[in-house]
Amino acid sequence: MRIKTIGFLLAMGIAFYAGAQSPAADLSNRIARRMKDTLQLSDSQKNAIYAINMQLHAQKMSARQQYSAGDSLQYHIQRIENTRDALYGTVLSPEKYLLYLEKKKNLVSSN
Repeated sequence: MRIKTIGFLLAMGIAFYAGAQSPAADLSNRIARRMKDTLQLSDSQKNAIYAINMQLHAQKMSARQQYSAGDSLQYHIQRIENTRDALYGTVLSPEKYLLYLEKKKNLVSSN
């Protein structure tokens, strides 16, 4: 499982450097840059955050295809979003994770 995760992160990092310009890639990149600057992350941590954001986007797109009812879709999107912190926790040190939680609202917003 760990090798698959590393492979996924590497593939996402390559897509990032290849200049993927979709709105999801732009948002993922903006969040990753904001987190890198605020939390003083390494380039590899920034790339991992980008990959996590793209993974969450893909899961949400899949949910949108599977569930058309508003309440059902909202429920599944929220379940996906609720995994964000745990996924970030695998990339960030405990100190940086706590700082992320304090600044989360500004770091993960789409603005």
